[in-house]
Amino acid sequence: MLSRHPIAPVHSVLLYPREDGRAMANLLRAVAYLLEQGVAVAVPEELTPVVEGATGRNPQRLAGVDLIIALGGDGTLLRASRWAATAGIPVLGINLGDLGFLTAYHGDQLMTGLAAAVAGELAWEPRLRMSIEVRRGGKVLVRETACNDAYVKHGDIPRLLSLATEVGGSHMATYKADGLIVSTPMGSTAYNLAAGGPIVAPGTQCLTITPICPHSLTHRPVVVGGESEIRITYAGPDDISAAFLTVDGQKSVELALGDLVVIAAADQPLKLCPPGISVFRVLATKLGWNRGNNGE
Repeated sequence: MLSRHPIAPVHSVLLYPREDGRAMANLLRAVAYLLEQGVAVAVPEELTPVVEGATGRNPQRLAGVDLIIALGGDGTLLRASRWAATAGIPVLGINLGDLGFLTAYHGDQLMTGLAAAVAGELAWEPRLRMSIEVRRGGKVLVRETACNDAYVKHGDIPRLLSLATEVGGSHMATYKADGLIVSTPMGSTAYNLAAGGPIVAPGTQCLTITPICPHSLTHRPVVVGGESEIRITYAGPDDISAAFLTVDGQKSVELALGDLVVIAAADQPLKLCPPGISVFRVLATKLGWNRGNNGE
């Protein structure tokens, strides 16, 4: 069972909106309400000219912030989560699009979510993150963390990649595929799901390895323990810009032949205010799993 940790009534909040008109309108409503409740409100620095009463904050400098509220969809929450997780601050999602897997409240529940934050009625649950390193010639070239996934994939020109993969120090497979996805349980409903990987219940301590269009029909997704270290060596081809590592769909690095990608569970989890409905109910709605149960 997932552990839940109550959040005390908030005194300082960072609002992180998606860049569109609907998100900005809800941002202004949220700022007005929180200021009325005596809560200090911060927004990304570039928004301060259009948001009266809020202070500008660099999202990478969050000392004193009690809660980050993402206004948008799962992508917006994921971007906010990268900063929130590093700073150890809980993050709450207000969904302004379709049904989301990660957001706690829908857009028409904005004021309900804000009131819960002010009243100390929210709680966070831990979500496994991954630490990722790219090593070249024995030296660490890139170091990142991921809440959802990290994947190696071909560049603009399609290439069949060769990816030698170890788990826990043992060789597992050398994949011949368009790419390889390693995902957390939280990320299992993202690119992993689209590539045919398994849906993993939130809070499960495991990582999923899913090939993208594997050349061999015998290569299937594999779930490994969260304590396992995964090592992926880029073994070919040696074309320029043939392969890239992408982290959470936001950070990307070009790989060279022989580069080693090392993935393991991060020391600190993401503190996520859990979705208002289960991931399985969202899937049932999105994918129509319940059709036929009532005669439809």
